[in-house]
Amino acid sequence: MPKATKKAVSRKNTIKKSAPISSQMVEPMFTDSVMPSSVAAKPSNNKVMTIALIVVAVALLTYKTGPWLFPAVVDNQPISRFGLWSRLEKSYGAQSLDDMVNEKILDSAIAKANVKVDPAKLSDQIKVLETQFESTGGLDEALKQRGLTRTDLEKQIKTQLAVEEILADKISPTEEEIKAQFDAGALTAYKGKKLEEVKATITDELKQTKLRDAFLTWFAEIKKSAKVKTFGL
Repeated sequence: MPKATKKAVSRKNTIKKSAPISSQMVEPMFTDSVMPSSVAAKPSNNKVMTIALIVVAVALLTYKTGPWLFPAVVDNQPISRFGLWSRLEKSYGAQSLDDMVNEKILDSAIAKANVKVDPAKLSDQIKVLETQFESTGGLDEALKQRGLTRTDLEKQIKTQLAVEEILADKISPTEEEIKAQFDAGALTAYKGKKLEEVKATITDELKQTKLRDAFLTWFAEIKKSAKVKTFGL
């Protein structure tokens, strides 16, 4: 029995003499093992998150702009708007570019001439057109079918009225020209009518013919003097 007591005391002393686990011994365990794996996981998670956000952004962009980027899809084969533009450019690009150049030249010439269009004349022209298309769905519908807006129409009318002002001294028909036109149609268009009855109509017809001819001559001259640089399509 005394021997057993000594062994118990010896174990107790051994336990008491064991060094306590300090915080300095614990910290390296977390620093060397746990922390590195935790730090390494963050970049991976960030990368996955970034890719996910990009995928979502692309999906939203495609959903919102899909019809704009791809105006048609045939049997799951998309037709891109870039392809459409490329086809249109090949077919109509040269003519469209020339039209746009001519518009710039014309606008510049009108600005240099300092011509001011009377708003009342513009309004009168639009009213005439509204009456003209009243029985066929209205002016706005006619413009829509032609791919135009009211703003486009007003711009065209302003340009025409400005050109008429610039070429006013070249487009007014003389009395002799009016009489000659009436005599030429006396047996057809003006049969059974007096000159006074159709004089306004003849005057307008002659004016439009003279305007077209005078415009072509005038525009050819200003286009020659315009500084135009084209770089091809």
